[in-house]
Parts: sequence; C-alpha cells; structure tokens
Amino acid sequence: MDFTNRIIASIVFCGLSINGIAQTLTGCVVGKDDRKPIAYASVTLKENRLYAFTDEKGCFTIKNVPKGKCTAVISCLGYAEQTVVVTINNDGATLNVRLAEDNLQLDEVQVVAHRKKDEITTSYTIDRKTLDNQQIMTLGDIAQLLPGGKSVNPSLMNDSKLTLRSGSSERGNASFGTAIEVDGVRLNNNAMMGETAGVSTRGVSASNIESVEVVPGIASVEYGDLTNGVVKVKTRRGSSPFILEGSINQHTRQIALHKGLDLGKNAGLINFSLEHARSFSDAASPYTAYQRNVLSLHYMNVFMKKTQPLTLDIGLNGGVGGYDSKADPDRNLDSYYKVKDNNVGGNVRLDWLLNKSWITNLNFTAAFTYADKRSESYSNESSSSTQPYIHTLTEGYNIAEDYDKNPSANIILGPTGYWYLRGFGDSKPLTYSLKLKANWNKSFGKFRNRLLVGAEWTSSRNKGKGTHYEDMRYAPTWREYRFDVLPALNNMALYAEDKLSMAINTKQNIELTAGVREDITSISGSEYGTVGSLSPRLNMRYMLRFGQESWVNSLSLHSGWGKSVKLPSFQVLYPSPSYRDMLAFSSTSDANNRSYYAYYTHPSKARYNADLKWQYANQWDLGVELRTKIADINLSFFHSKTFNPYMATNTYTPFTYKYTSPAKLQASGIDAANRLFAIDPQTGIVTVSDASGVNTPVVLGYDERNTYVTNTKYVNADPLSRYGLEWIVDFKQIKTLRTQVRVDGKYYHYKAQDETLFADVPVSLNTRQSDGKLYQYIGYYRGGAATSTNYTANASPSNGSVSGQVDMNVTLTTHIPKIRLVVALRMESSLYTYSRATSSRGYVVNSGNEYFGEAYNGKAENQTVIVYPEYYSTWDAPETLVPFAEKLRWAATNDRGLYNDLTQLVVRTNYPYTLNPNKLSAFWSANLSVTKEIGKHVSISFYANNFFNTLAQVHSSQTGLETSLFGSGYVPSFYYGLSLRLKI
Repeated sequence: MDFTNRIIASIVFCGLSINGIAQTLTGCVVGKDDRKPIAYASVTLKENRLYAFTDEKGCFTIKNVPKGKCTAVISCLGYAEQTVVVTINNDGATLNVRLAEDNLQLDEVQVVAHRKKDEITTSYTIDRKTLDNQQIMTLGDIAQLLPGGKSVNPSLMNDSKLTLRSGSSERGNASFGTAIEVDGVRLNNNAMMGETAGVSTRGVSASNIESVEVVPGIASVEYGDLTNGVVKVKTRRGSSPFILEGSINQHTRQIALHKGLDLGKNAGLINFSLEHARSFSDAASPYTAYQRNVLSLHYMNVFMKKTQPLTLDIGLNGGVGGYDSKADPDRNLDSYYKVKDNNVGGNVRLDWLLNKSWITNLNFTAAFTYADKRSESYSNESSSSTQPYIHTLTEGYNIAEDYDKNPSANIILGPTGYWYLRGFGDSKPLTYSLKLKANWNKSFGKFRNRLLVGAEWTSSRNKGKGTHYEDMRYAPTWREYRFDVLPALNNMALYAEDKLSMAINTKQNIELTAGVREDITSISGSEYGTVGSLSPRLNMRYMLRFGQESWVNSLSLHSGWGKSVKLPSFQVLYPSPSYRDMLAFSSTSDANNRSYYAYYTHPSKARYNADLKWQYANQWDLGVELRTKIADINLSFFHSKTFNPYMATNTYTPFTYKYTSPAKLQASGIDAANRLFAIDPQTGIVTVSDASGVNTPVVLGYDERNTYVTNTKYVNADPLSRYGLEWIVDFKQIKTLRTQVRVDGKYYHYKAQDETLFADVPVSLNTRQSDGKLYQYIGYYRGGAATSTNYTANASPSNGSVSGQVDMNVTLTTHIPKIRLVVALRMESSLYTYSRATSSRGYVVNSGNEYFGEAYNGKAENQTVIVYPEYYSTWDAPETLVPFAEKLRWAATNDRGLYNDLTQLVVRTNYPYTLNPNKLSAFWSANLSVTKEIGKHVSISFYANNFFNTLAQVHSSQTGLETSLFGSGYVPSFYYGLSLRLKI
C-alpha cells in the first residue's frame, strides 16, 4: 500500500478502531533541591491529552494509557517545565521527576519570544522571565517581542491596540480582528459604540501574567470572531510565596503583590494578585494621569485525582482606574476630562477527564465581562449673547424659549456670561458566554486521532446611557441616544475538528488537522435578523528527524489555510441617528442682548443596509523549522486577504424648509422691545405679536430653501491583502562567553485599492451656488481614503495605498548561571520602509485652478492630481446619476454657472508630492536590559531603550527632506526603568 492509500485508510478506519491494551502511569514529582513533594503539578501526556495533578505527597496516577512511547510534560508555577519520554509496557510505567526552580541558575534562560514547538501552525510563546526582563507594562506591548517587533516605551497613557501581522493606518480593522483571551475568557469589544477597533488591554494586569501564546497562523476552529489571529494569556496559577514587585520609569510607577496558597487537605489552591499602576505624561506636572488598580482571585481544585479527575477553576477579577485630569492644579479654570476604565469579570470552568472509549475529555466554561467606560467632562464656557441649544427629536419647526419658562423646550436659549458645563458619555459593554466542548483521543498502531466538537454561545450588549448632561440649562446642541435600548448581539457557534497524526517510520511523522465552524448570529429586534457564517480551516505538518549527530538535526514543514469571520461592532450595526438643523428664523437682539432663533429639524434614522455582510479573511500560513548544529531556523510566510471590510458612508436625502429673514421684521411695525415670536411647527410660518397689545399679530413672509439631510450607513468595501515573511535564527550559545545570538525580522506588504461607490459633498451643504441657492449637487466617488470606521468615506485624490517594510533585530543574550545574571543587548533596525498613496481615477493638471488634464498613470511624481466624481445627482432627481466628466466638459462651454457649481465637486492633492512614493532611509536604535537575582528572594531588572539616543537623519523620498530621529516616532525616545521583585 503506497503512502497516499495509507493516509486514506487511516481516515476511514480511525473512527472504527479501538485501543490496544491500556496501562497505568504512576509517579511522584518533587523539588530538585529540597526533594519536597510538589502538589498540584500537572502531568500531561502530549500525544493523547491525558493528564493528572499531583496530590499533597506529590504523587499522580494516569489510567488507561496506551502502550508505547509517549511524551510527558510536567509543569508547576515557580518551576521550570520538564519534558520526559516514557515507555508504557505491559506492566505500565513509573515516572519520578525532580523539578528545578525556575530561576536564572538554569542552563537555558530565554528573554525573547520563541517559536512554540510541536505546533501545527505558527505560534510564539512569551514566558514570565521575558516579561520581567523587558518590564512589559501592558499586554499591547508584547508585539515588540515578536519577529521584527519594535520597542515602545512602557506607559499606560497610550491605549495601544494589539494587532498581529498588520501595520498602522490600514483598512480592514486589523486590531478589531485580533482575538484576545485571558484564561480562556474572551475580551470582547463588539458592544462598544464609538469605535470598531481592538479591545483595550490597559486594564489587564501585566504583572499577573504567567505566559502569553501568540497565534498569528491558522487558529483552531475553537476560536471564532476574529480575522487576525489570537492571543492567549495565562495568569499565575499554583502555590507560590508572597511576591512583591515594584517598578519605576520616567512616567510610570507600579507596585504589585501576588500569592498562591495551598489550602491543604485536598481543599484546593487560591491565587490572588493586587496591582496598582499609575502613568503620567509630563513629569513636571504629574497630575494628569492614567491609573490601574486590579484585584484578581482564582480558586482551583481537583476532585477524583486518581480515577477521573474533575478540575474546577473559578476566577474573578476586577479593575478600577482610568484617565483623570481633575486633580491637576496647573489646568486653567478648573476644567478637566476623565474617563473611567472599570471592569469586572468572572468565569467558572469544569474540566473532566473521563477517558472512556467514546470520550476522553469534557469541558464546560461560563464567563462574563462588564466594563464601565463612563467619561466626564467639566469645562468653562462663556458667551456674550444668547445661543440656541437644539434638543429636538422630531421633524418640524421650533423656536428657542427661555429655560426658566419651559425647561423641556425643544430649543433652549443658552445663558450669557460665564458658566461650567458638566457632560457625561456613558458606555457599559456587557458580554456573557457559555462554552461546551468534548474531545476524543485514540491511538491505533502508528496512528493517533483527536476529535474535537464544541458549541459556544455569546451575547453582547451595552448598558450605557450614551451622552447626557448634568444640567439641561447648559446642555449644548445634542440628542439623547441611549445604548441600553439597543438589541443584543447574540452568536451561537458549532464546531468540529479532527487531528490525525501518523508515524511514517521512526524518523518521519505527518499531522493533518481539519475543522469547520458555523457561526449563527442573531440580532433580535433588528432588521439584520439571523446571519450564518461558515469557517473551514486546514493545517498540515511534516516532520523529519535526522539525529543529534547530523549537521541537520530535524526539519519541520507546515502549511495551513483557513477562513475566519469577524462579527460587526455596535458602531457598525447601530450608527446614531442624524439630525439636520436649518436656521428658519432669527430675530434682532432685544434690550437684554437676546436673540430668538427658530430651526427646522429633519431627523434621519440610522440606515439599515440589507446588503451588509460580515467581514472575513482567507489566510495562508506556510512555515519551515530547521534545527542544525549551529542554529535553529524558523521561517513563516503568510498571506491574508480581507473581504467585506466595514466602511462608513454618508447618505443624502433631499428636503425643503421655510426661511424667514430678519428683514421681514422691519415691516411689522411692532417695537423691538415688545415683540413676541411664534412659529407654526408644521408650516414654519413665523408670527410676531405685540406684548403691549397695541398692534395686531403680523405673519411674516418666507422663502423656501432646498437642501439635504445626511446620515451614516455602513457598507462593505473592496478586499485588501497583506502578506509577508517572518524569521527567527537562534544561533547556538557560545559556551566560553555564555552568549547567544538571535537574528529575527519580518518583511511585510500591504495593498488596498477601493472602488466602492459612495456619496459625498467636498464643500459645505451651506455653500451657495451660482444662482444664490444652497448647494444642490451630490458627487458619487469611487473609493475613499478613510482607514477607520470612525470616519465616513470622503472624496479624496487617493483611493488606495501600498506599503512595505523590512525590519530586523539582532539580540545578544549573555547568561551567567553562577551569578544569576542575564544581559540582553538588542539592535533594532528598519532596513526598508515604503509607502505610497494610490489613485486609480485621477488627472494630472499643471496648476491649482485647472479642471482638465491627462489621465494619471499611477507613476507620475511631483504633480498636482485632481479627481472627479464618477457621477453626480441633483436635488430634483436624487436617484438619477449623471456621468460627471462628460457633463463637466459640456458645461465648460455651454453653461458657465453649472460649470462653476460642478467644479466644487472636484478634489485635488494639497501638495504636488502627495502621491509620490515615500521611501525612508534605514535607521536603527539599541536597547539594553539586565536582570540580576540576588539569592533566591531578590531580583532586579533594568532596561534602557535607545540608550545611544540616536539623533541620525532619516531621508524621505516623498518630500526630499531629512528628519531627525529625535521625537520622530520612528524609534523610541531614550527611556529607562527599574524593577524590583521580592519573594517572601
């Protein structure tokens, strides 16, 4: 039977095969130095996912273990993980392990991210020692540890979003598609109203993180609601002494306390963590700051340890903090702005190792997260005359009224003089989730099979009130839009995945993982209804071992393809209604310097888009792992194409309103001091009455005006692509110098060209046409330049962009176990940085007032480029799209008024170099980090970013100018910090 037939046969018969004779694995785990038993150490058999936890005597039992060789992984908090190959024979096997404490006395210590071994797709892991050495302050900072990553100065003032395999200022909402889980609980940002971006991680205590796994490759179908990979965070779990940590840098102070307590008598383990951190932007005035106060509690216990272990995990965490400038005495007039960043979350997890012939493991998880993102602003306001504050929610005409006479008036006359305004932005996202999954592991001959099936339900909503004000007397023009009345976003997912492993011979193995996930999204009470999304994924890996004596020890090749779907955010689903307020009448000022205003309000509800599709990505991931006598080499090529990226657009609806000019008052014959104004809510006719009763009421004349009301509508833009190459080369340690050299880097390329047709008016709708009327024309353009859903697509000379970069880092790590010291010197360089705004529909002109030119070929440089809308429409016929270029040329010679009006829709580059390619010359910086352990109880870390404080010049080919690296943002500014850890 040839190789292909063997694979097919294994897939056909894997579900019908039965185990051979199963045996029992027993043993004990003790400390290497003190020989004391270690309780709650986990012993996991990697091939079949069987596991056990040690008891108070450090002993464990795993039953029904298939005969043959298996790999046992033993781990426990505070100890170095150990991997042992065990042979299970007819009498079972005994495994006794001595774990070494995890400290700098170990021979192998890494302070960089490393490629996770034995994974079928690209995955990187970052351990606690690396986080300590680099003094990571927020989870978002870990991107600097990945291949080609660039250092950032740690601070809580910057709420940077964690993104994988993407760049800045790109379409496709890359950070929004990056999934982040802490102890299996998803940090969800779907219910946020003001953004479609990645979830904030500032509130996650970095000091309580034990390890981080970053999977930018093809993730298991267990993980959904993503398009750009998954980040899995594991917090401290297990018995430990009191650990007191303190860190300080130029703008941040942090202190934390951790403890893992064994309750004894099989009562379980409790871990708690307390942290306070505070960052400020200006050391000279450290009052405006962001602070983080976090409490985490975790309880774990294992029941039936020697038969069918049932693991119970209960977690509860909460944080209080946020941005606050209220206490800053340097701010003028007591104005301030602050934003809460409070959160609470909890989860219960049951993991039951049944180890039956029909099921191996069953897992259930229930979790919730709730956040309070309430903002508060307090500002000093002033006005020398009354101003209208419009709060109208319905269509019609309304006239301003004094607040004291009618506090609930649709339009209120604002005060004069000075006052303080206190406003709030209330957002409270809430997410629930339930997960149930089971796996079935079987071994038969040279084959191992693992089947995973599961179901997941999540529900996201927002309990916030939206924007509101403390005193409506001072509330400016604003409309209430409550988030707590919006329908919840519910998602039910079903998934199945099968992993087949086969030992071809003693030196070759092959693995195949195939899975599919179905997401059923239900938005009750919404026009979107129920939407289904199918996500198939496939991974393969081939492994070849040559032996330790060969120059090449081993070779591993992997490839994967997958589709992943990102659910929309509330910002996309429920854009706030729009209101167009047109001045219908304004009176002359009275003796108290008050003017009465009337407005016509035309509300427009949020536009439902029946054609809106969920954003998804098709991804490829190809990798090579080569282990040789001189170096370990890891290469990973990726390609991702994002379909249906969300894009905000404007819609324009014609309407007519009546306008009464102040000149009409002159003929009323009523003295200004005695005038009383009224406006008919439906007709807009203004009536002036005489308060003295001398004159009869006068109906004022009016003019009719035509204009538009705008509203936001979310659509799907054209696909975009990202691809690149990541590499890590770890050279073997130079024994005499105790130094290891790493070279890591990445090549990244991004391209987006959008041809989506959208409406826009580059000038204000209040602009006057040639005939004196309000502007009546709407342009329809192909592709906009907006890269964020926070901004609507607007007419721009550019409708796409291309960028690329090559970043490479060299890290020298010197580790001297005898003196417990590790020193890392990292040289970061950007060898190639390229970007260019692109346009597929422009014309090159010679001057800033020309409207006809030669077609732009995408290559011309230092030229002014103009762009026409493809079509335009008029107020009288909004549904009729008129070809623009043809009409403009005709109007240039036949209708000068129309020509002048249509040229208002033409957009042009601000500078001749706007569409030039921009290549930056290479630049670099150097960072130093040192960690020293003093005995078993004290550890000190120091780092200095850009310690050479490079002031080199960077040349830009776009403008021909040179810019200093100092303060440019290309490299971090000179920055340093110190941390101290005590084990008590």
